[in-house]
Amino acid sequence: MKNSILDKEHISYTDASKEIPTWIQTNVPEVPDIFKEFAYHISSWPVILDEKKAKDLKELSSKVFKMIRGIPSLYFDNDEQKIADYYFEGNSMLGQFAMISHNKVSSESCCRIDLTYTNEGFKVLEANIGSSIGGWQLQSFTEIINKTHPQLQQNYQSVNTQYIYFEFLVKNIIKYVHSIEGEINIFISMDDVQEGQQHTYLVEFLNELLSKTLSDKNLKGKVFIGSLSKLKLSNTILHLGGERIHAVLNMSSEEITIELMRAFMMDAIYFPDHLGVTMYRKKSNLELLRELAENKKFSQEDNDFILKVIPWTAIIKEGKEVVFQGNRKNISTLLKEHKNQLVIKDNYGEQGKDVFIGKFLSTSAWEEAIKLALKEKKFIAQEFSESINFSAPNPNNDWTDHKIVWGSFGFGEVYGGVFVRMSEVKTDTGIINAARGAVEAIVYEPI
Repeated sequence: MKNSILDKEHISYTDASKEIPTWIQTNVPEVPDIFKEFAYHISSWPVILDEKKAKDLKELSSKVFKMIRGIPSLYFDNDEQKIADYYFEGNSMLGQFAMISHNKVSSESCCRIDLTYTNEGFKVLEANIGSSIGGWQLQSFTEIINKTHPQLQQNYQSVNTQYIYFEFLVKNIIKYVHSIEGEINIFISMDDVQEGQQHTYLVEFLNELLSKTLSDKNLKGKVFIGSLSKLKLSNTILHLGGERIHAVLNMSSEEITIELMRAFMMDAIYFPDHLGVTMYRKKSNLELLRELAENKKFSQEDNDFILKVIPWTAIIKEGKEVVFQGNRKNISTLLKEHKNQLVIKDNYGEQGKDVFIGKFLSTSAWEEAIKLALKEKKFIAQEFSESINFSAPNPNNDWTDHKIVWGSFGFGEVYGGVFVRMSEVKTDTGIINAARGAVEAIVYEPI
């Protein structure tokens, strides 16, 4: 039987349900106002996990970020200058502050592992770390899926990423911030959120999540959205106008202010987007993890785990010698000779930008990507981990083969659920991202 986004029990249901549209209609009462004009298509059909995949995703979400956090000590021996050279272009002050932040709240960050499911199981493409990771929005459409497919709820449920995330935030605010005094106020910096109706809808939505989280803790609080420059520090308290702020989430391109850093260092706020996160985000960390595993720096179980789930990865530098599939070669030669097996991507890229997949490019386009990578000095090469095919509905409501990228959430060491992005095989370009036209879907897991 072909692989499907559904399980064996429900796959036959698709033949009798052509009246169900391919995509969710978001402009309905069940959807919060902020998401009624959602930018991406969402499948009307969920992706159903079997017990094995659900177990694997939980393990990946708890282990991968924990291993990345171990890189400063295991790979760099906590040498701040070596860390500055690798992550901050030699800026020793940034390296020092990053390590101070890392040691302060190193286990308390948000992470979304992006993966494909291959013939060899799940493979890690990258680890997205910090408050700005997307995908959590899909939980607001679960009620529609439940109404459309009520029979699923007998054996499956969708993990509520949104509430797990807010529980995680509140737990850490209570843990790290001095003198809560009955309230918790969260400030969020976001790009492209102007004053107006959408701003109002977003604040209302986030305040509802925070209120539900605080209600059983006898606390009150609010969410504010604005620019980091509006925050002022006074007497070890961070203020927005007359309101005390207890946590700051930086989901924007704004630079961290001195006042924000001081507030963080004095335990006036919980700040999960500290400078240490800049280290964790670098995609080339996967190369370092593989090198550590090859040198047996973790337990035998973890060494085997890393080499199984993390594909071969290497920073692209002129003259660099690498070992790929047992053979040592100059990386430029390797890229040219193994075009269909490799991907070139920006070390800090997102939304599928500056990603070049050799299998889907002409020889001349691939050679241009190699030249760009060598010139810009900010790219990595990675072994191409191709998704197996899953049957799912296409825009014409026909069930056809699709490729899938899975986004699995971890908050600290707490599993936070998963969502997927799907792309039909016949239109596949290798880049499976909602910003590039992929359809998003909610995932259901065994109860």
